[in-house]
Amino acid sequence: MSAPARKNPEGFSDTYPWKRTVTIDLAVPPDQLSKLLDYLINTLEHNPDMSKLSNSSIDGGALLQYRLNSIDGSSLDVAVQFLDKIYVYYSPYPENSASEKDLRALDMQFEALVRSYFAEQSKASLFLVFSPKMNIIPGAKERGVRKFLASLIFGNMLYFFIITLMIGILVYQFFLNYTPLVLVLASFVLVLSAPKLLAARGEFDITSDNPSIHIAELRMKRNEFDQVMRTCFPKIMDVKKRIYDSTLAVGKDLDQSTIISSMNEYGAVCKPEAVNIKRVDVYRLVKDLASKFGFGEPRITLLNVLPPNAAATGISPKHATVLVTSGLIAQMEEDEIKTVLAHEFSHVKARDPLVLLSLATLEYLMRVYVLWPFFAQFSLIADLVYLVFSLTLLFFVAKFLEARADLDAAMVTGMPKLLAASLRKLGLWKFHSSVFEIVNVGEWLKWDPHPPLYYRIRTLEKLDLSNVHHTYLTAIKGCLSGFINSFKGK
Repeated sequence: MSAPARKNPEGFSDTYPWKRTVTIDLAVPPDQLSKLLDYLINTLEHNPDMSKLSNSSIDGGALLQYRLNSIDGSSLDVAVQFLDKIYVYYSPYPENSASEKDLRALDMQFEALVRSYFAEQSKASLFLVFSPKMNIIPGAKERGVRKFLASLIFGNMLYFFIITLMIGILVYQFFLNYTPLVLVLASFVLVLSAPKLLAARGEFDITSDNPSIHIAELRMKRNEFDQVMRTCFPKIMDVKKRIYDSTLAVGKDLDQSTIISSMNEYGAVCKPEAVNIKRVDVYRLVKDLASKFGFGEPRITLLNVLPPNAAATGISPKHATVLVTSGLIAQMEEDEIKTVLAHEFSHVKARDPLVLLSLATLEYLMRVYVLWPFFAQFSLIADLVYLVFSLTLLFFVAKFLEARADLDAAMVTGMPKLLAASLRKLGLWKFHSSVFEIVNVGEWLKWDPHPPLYYRIRTLEKLDLSNVHHTYLTAIKGCLSGFINSFKGK
């Protein structure tokens, strides 16, 4: 893509060429372009360091230009082309007055601004999720202790850690020095129960008799969406039941007319062009992957939430549960879904939950029965320092397992670049910009089992499958190299 031909607004200099570009991999629908430009201009105008703001039409799109002024007298001209993608160009004055770090920060700010516009637009969408055989009115599976435990265990790990600590204090009153052994036993029982607990979070299972997920996306204008939320959403289960009973329950596919008439019957304003229907045969993907990994299909359950995600747990493939969210199905293409599921299947085959629990148990018992008596000679601070170090090390080792799962998924599917694209989508959904691609040592030391997203994406994009002979050893070597390189900003 060549640098933009300037429209030369008054005050822009041609002395210094456009010397740096970034591409935002986002196509702007033609009917959204003018609205996006208005949104960007209205936002940018609030910046007191902004001047020379203008926009104009170019062949196939639009051009936005502005200048950022600094108190030291330097300036930075910015040009943004909106074509098949969004191309951002910079021209600093004096020529070397803007560092790469400064420009990278501007990249992310602008990308976040663009994506925030589309995030606001997406809030005017309502997703209705169905499967051929489902219980529209949630039953006991959606309630009770099992779902509470599942939300706790597979939710915020900090809360889980705090609650475990409180339980440990309570148990100590009864078992005294045997308390660590009791907690370890309880942990293994919990891991054995984890597949059922994870399934308890789901809305329905995906099986050979119930193989597909059907999603109807209803895009509406903001005022129409607000009306739906006021009048129709309180009765959404009745709406879904009417749609389901008229289509999937009697062997028919979802269709626009049924969805529109059902929504309108309950007070919505819904038009044919607003309805987009998607069907994914998830069971077929699962069966194909299970065959390639060499085990039977694990239990697959759907969690009806918008964030795209997947998770797996279980001590063996035979006793495993894999959870996918409706957001993953709605926002990913079939091959992308397949790569994400392949990552989870790697965890299942390698029995990673059991491996991590065993490592954590060994560390815990050694700390309690060997190191605590030793640390007692010193101070509580020494014990806390060791605790932080040991947990950091445990999470770092867990990153080996996640990196290996990426490699396994790439090897089995033969699509490493597609998995990288899927991870980038997940990152953009979460951060609304490419901030996750910044090299950061702290990301390696976080209490998070996943390696930094930038590392996973780069590794998969550059991966030569013919050079991978042992995914676990390759993952360990790669993580260690990535960690060392992060100190160098690489």
